[in-house]
Amino acid sequence: MNTITPPKHQPLPTSAEGSYLAGPGKTLNRHIAELRHRQLDARVRSQQSAGACTLTERVTREQALGHRGGSLPWLVRCLIPAGIAAEAATAYVGVAAIVSTPALAVSLSALTAFFGAGAACLIANRRLNRLPVPATGRVLEGIFVAVLFTLRYASLRTLGAGTLDAGGAAVLALLISTLGLAGIEEIVVETQTFGMWLQSIKTSYRQWRHAAAAARLCQVDAGVEAALARLEQDFIGFLLWAEGLPLDQASERAAALRTAMET
Repeated sequence: MNTITPPKHQPLPTSAEGSYLAGPGKTLNRHIAELRHRQLDARVRSQQSAGACTLTERVTREQALGHRGGSLPWLVRCLIPAGIAAEAATAYVGVAAIVSTPALAVSLSALTAFFGAGAACLIANRRLNRLPVPATGRVLEGIFVAVLFTLRYASLRTLGAGTLDAGGAAVLALLISTLGLAGIEEIVVETQTFGMWLQSIKTSYRQWRHAAAAARLCQVDAGVEAALARLEQDFIGFLLWAEGLPLDQASERAAALRTAMET
């Protein structure tokens, strides 16, 4: 009886590209795959940060268009407490020698300072609303300053100061009080709002995030290009040494492999 011997399995033909990627280029191929994964993640992060940055910049522009005041940073308003303190200090000079107790003098000077600052803020609010400032408001401000000037002069005279000394000190306090009220009014008018300040900080942060993501993407892209260039050159050497191909054919096949790896 004749026995049938099964055919022997012939090895499947393998290409030079497959041999290289499964052999000498295996480590480099894995490195490129890892870099491509990082590249995809970095591109997604860059697109997300770009969208968030565009959104915050649009909100910032809309707030700027609807803003009634000036463009000075909101932090300039930190000078307002200094103006109120100056008003309180000059008011204290005017009432310290007239009232019976220091506690009462402090209370009256604080009330005077907040009254003056409140009047300045009310006038500033009318200016922000594009409304004319009534003449009575300016007159009341003038009366307020004049009364404080008189109280300061009388207080200094009561303490024993001469006419010239008391008048000079009262005029100096008058200038401080006037500049304080005018400064508070102009600061309120010429500065941004607290919301705009927070939005500007948010916009700056989003811009920084976008710049960092874009830089990271460029870095990963450069790494991918460098790895592909190394793969191409290494495969050329493999074709020249293992396959015995001419240099032009080896360069052509290596460029084709690089193109296939890029897609």
